[in-house]
Amino acid sequence: MPVTHTHNDSAVFPLLADPAGYVACPWDLAQDADRRAYWLGVFRRQWPSLLQHAMSEAGDRGVDATKACEHADRLFQAYLDTVANDPGAFGRLDVLSVCWHRENALRAAGIADPYRLLKHTENERALALLPALLNELDAASESDRDRLVIEGVFAGNIFDMGAEHTQKMFEEGSVDFGSVRAKLRPRPWRHDALDAWAARLRSAPYQAAVLFVDNAGPDVVLGMIPLARYLLEQGTTVVLSANTEPSLNDVTHDELTVLIERVAGHDPATRKALQSRKLRLIESGNWAPLMDLTRISPRLAAVCGELPIDLIVLEGMGRSMESNPDCGLTCDCLRLAMVKDLGVAESFGAELFDLVMRYEQV
Repeated sequence: MPVTHTHNDSAVFPLLADPAGYVACPWDLAQDADRRAYWLGVFRRQWPSLLQHAMSEAGDRGVDATKACEHADRLFQAYLDTVANDPGAFGRLDVLSVCWHRENALRAAGIADPYRLLKHTENERALALLPALLNELDAASESDRDRLVIEGVFAGNIFDMGAEHTQKMFEEGSVDFGSVRAKLRPRPWRHDALDAWAARLRSAPYQAAVLFVDNAGPDVVLGMIPLARYLLEQGTTVVLSANTEPSLNDVTHDELTVLIERVAGHDPATRKALQSRKLRLIESGNWAPLMDLTRISPRLAAVCGELPIDLIVLEGMGRSMESNPDCGLTCDCLRLAMVKDLGVAESFGAELFDLVMRYEQV
């Protein structure tokens, strides 16, 4: 029998202001034919590349995944055909529910982590660049550092195999963290809260923060780990929360644990934070590139009850724009993303590769 993911062992994020009124993904594709056609088209076009990566990943383990990929293809294409004709066939239809059905099709066919190889390659490349980046950040003035840390998150966030434009760039091998950072849109960004953010950090450090991280490779290693380290230096306790299970090229909790141990091997600040438990890694309970905050891991919910969390960081287009664009929280919220999809850009009145830094203070 195929294994279908359920959320029986999930909890509601304790910092949601209105859990009863919360909707993770506000775009109801059943009610919007144009948007439905756009997003189903995105999923269809991205799917063959995903299956190719699944074949390569299996080949690396000495397994022929041809039959598994054919099985997954039948399941997911049948699902897409069904919701194209009958949008309400499986209940609410939004981008997140399509992601869940894609993951279920892969798991039912025995495909666990199609991008494992690519994530590993990008993690290694990013780790090699990290010591020099940390030295650069440590040597920068306070005001430059605020900007450089956020620009690092933007530049790293380009590693996204769920967005057509960046997927193509990675497959052509034309993406490099340094060159992306050098070519970022100048300030003011599409949403630019850098001055307000810097002023808040100067006035008083945050007590504890949960950082929901996005992709593997340069995204987490050169973007979010330096941001976490920056907050740690100010005395903030930092929880890094990654997906429990694989989805696209998102970093998983297990992968992040290994990455942080390797960073701690050469960075005393990270090592000290881990040893003192000022830095904690807790799985989010999530298994999609978007996130439903009423379905998080009980362990994360428990830690949010124990720690005086006063900052949430939602990183990446999926977690902060396609889902949770306006989720009310009982603490400050920082949303960071590079816009890499035309449909998302259009929905937010933005352009491709615009930079978003939205900062809401309670």
